[in-house]
Amino acid sequence: MQKPPDSADFGALYAGHFRAVWRTLQRLGVHPGSVDDATQEVFVTAWRRWDDFEGRSSERTWLLGIAIRVASDTRRKQRPTEEVSPELQTSGPGPETMTASKEVSRRVEQLLATLDPERREVLLLVDLEGYSVPEVATATGVNLNTLYTRLRAARQQFEDLVKREAEELR
Repeated sequence: MQKPPDSADFGALYAGHFRAVWRTLQRLGVHPGSVDDATQEVFVTAWRRWDDFEGRSSERTWLLGIAIRVASDTRRKQRPTEEVSPELQTSGPGPETMTASKEVSRRVEQLLATLDPERREVLLLVDLEGYSVPEVATATGVNLNTLYTRLRAARQQFEDLVKREAEELR
């Protein structure tokens, strides 16, 4: 019979990693309306698999592996027509700045969406979320050199897309 984790230990795990898991799921393409449920699923899975964690990687890397699988499952269940729309802000910059910023963000997301999913995933996890390539390799089970190659290719492809976009705007 599997022994549940100590609630204090699990509470510390949850408190220490909730924001990173939530943000990672959002950046991996989980629809905003599903991010909270997907985050809950990551921690429920971690609770159930507590005895499987052997400490060969960090807790952060272990949770990243779970989050990647949950994001993949969640995206597969999403309807393709669901659009990701940012929440309305009630304070902050003026309407012109917000509109320009939202347009740039929307365009960057569109460019990222054109990348191969494997390249996009490693680019988002390393460059936006701050995971190291070895952490991503451990979490995904993908060869370290393969991930470095994907990251290099993703960065180059994204840079080319941005240059092409800039040239079209001239």
